[in-house]
Amino acid sequence: MAPHSLTALPIELLVFVIDNLERVEDIAALALTDRRLYSTANPLLYRRAVECNDARPVAWAAHRGLVATLKMALAAGADPCREFSDCVAVEEWERATAAARTAARAGREKEAWAMWDHDPGHVPVVAWCSEPDDDSDHASTPASSSSSTDHSSHAPSGSSDQESDASSPYEIPSSQRSDVAPATVPANAFHPNTVSRWFYAMHLAARGGHDEIIKILLSHGASVDVPSRHFCACTPVYGILNALECPDQVEDNEPPLWSPLHVAICHGRTETAKLLLSRKASPLMQTPLDSRYSFDRDSREPTPFPTALHHAAGRGLTELVRYILDNKIQTDVNVQDLTTLTPFYYAYAHRRWDSTVPLLLSLGANIDCETKMYIPYTAITPLGEACRLGDFAVADRLIDLGADVKRGFIATTSPGGCLTPLHMCCMRSAQAVGEPKEKGEDDEARGRARMRTIEKLVRKGAQLDARDCFGSTPLMAAVQSCNTFALEALSLAGADVDEDEYGERVGVGKRTAGRAVLSSSSLSSKRRVKEGGGVVRKPVTASSGM
Repeated sequence: MAPHSLTALPIELLVFVIDNLERVEDIAALALTDRRLYSTANPLLYRRAVECNDARPVAWAAHRGLVATLKMALAAGADPCREFSDCVAVEEWERATAAARTAARAGREKEAWAMWDHDPGHVPVVAWCSEPDDDSDHASTPASSSSSTDHSSHAPSGSSDQESDASSPYEIPSSQRSDVAPATVPANAFHPNTVSRWFYAMHLAARGGHDEIIKILLSHGASVDVPSRHFCACTPVYGILNALECPDQVEDNEPPLWSPLHVAICHGRTETAKLLLSRKASPLMQTPLDSRYSFDRDSREPTPFPTALHHAAGRGLTELVRYILDNKIQTDVNVQDLTTLTPFYYAYAHRRWDSTVPLLLSLGANIDCETKMYIPYTAITPLGEACRLGDFAVADRLIDLGADVKRGFIATTSPGGCLTPLHMCCMRSAQAVGEPKEKGEDDEARGRARMRTIEKLVRKGAQLDARDCFGSTPLMAAVQSCNTFALEALSLAGADVDEDEYGERVGVGKRTAGRAVLSSSSLSSKRRVKEGGGVVRKPVTASSGM
């Protein structure tokens, strides 16, 4: 007598058995038994997911680019517009955003989202159950019957490629449980030391560059413009110097609501971004919850958020920049966002010297674009910012590209400007808030780089006797900062180190009453340079003052 087996049961009894299984993981496990059970249980698996409002099939398909899986889920009645939510540990999120900022500043490629392989113990998971209100049926984690990381192998051996593509999203090893596994966290759940995330299938598909998935989702009613929160680790750009000297400006803002288009761009998915734009995606990188915020391609007013042109420029995607402008999706190459940043600023800030920087300049971008500063009624050019930051290699590139050597830090209420790039090269370099003063001192390498930039500025037309808003010259800025490298460079460039801030010779003639004189420390700094013929410098010490 043949042993009893489920596979020997008539199809009607198999369906009866499957219908009486409560957990979706049990149905998934049964489907993996053999080909006959797979073909019977798999359609019921997707139907049960829809009945219980389980969003994992759609999320898994969008994440992995599984066309057959998505089609089966949608055929069973799954909602392509479903919002997914889960949580991630605060420390993991902070690490990811810091890594994204560092990579962006250095012009490096973005990490391949290792951040989502976070400790699943930090992520609450609502177990699949036919009676979701019955607490006794909830488990802490979904069941897993396979440790394979290749989910295309979940179908029993001998199944077709299409069936393999439609593999179950319920067999997810804990090491691979990413942002598509726990997609059913209640919206009102609170979990200490975590940040809540929400996103849509469109974001998952855009991140992976799964264009066919996007087309299917859109054809079934998904919106091309949907917001996300804490899905993408990118943070808004406010200006490098602003972020360094006024970090509260960044930290006090609400997390951005990045769109699928942003997600595609920030992951370098040019073809996906073009697809989304061809389907009338808004060029705004955030999806506003307020309908008053919209994009007008013909307006010359600042946009409420950065645009596709901003982020494509920052990402170095020359093909996408050309696509946007050639198709007149955006027409202003110098478009500003509300923080006054332009596409060129994004390209410069992300060090895209060999891609979008030269492209934008060839298309008429303004290299001297002015960024609004955290100090009221002031702005700064990229060259001025580079000089103030002490990024002298960047400053040299900008000078070579034709940046105006007379425009730096600008007082918008005072015609004629304020500090020239030469002034800022002669000051101490900017430091982060709270950083010890001595960390801002130049070592020999940076000091020599500072001198080369000063020499280049002067050679390109920077004026040694230029005055800031308070009447000080670059020489006085160097003296006040005890910047001996700058003093030496100015001396070699022809500045008169025996001249005070009023253009008079020190010790020659009488000063009018009430006129301040140079301090003895300033005079001693000047004498050290003068007596050494511009080559002997005061040693840089931790006690050196501004």
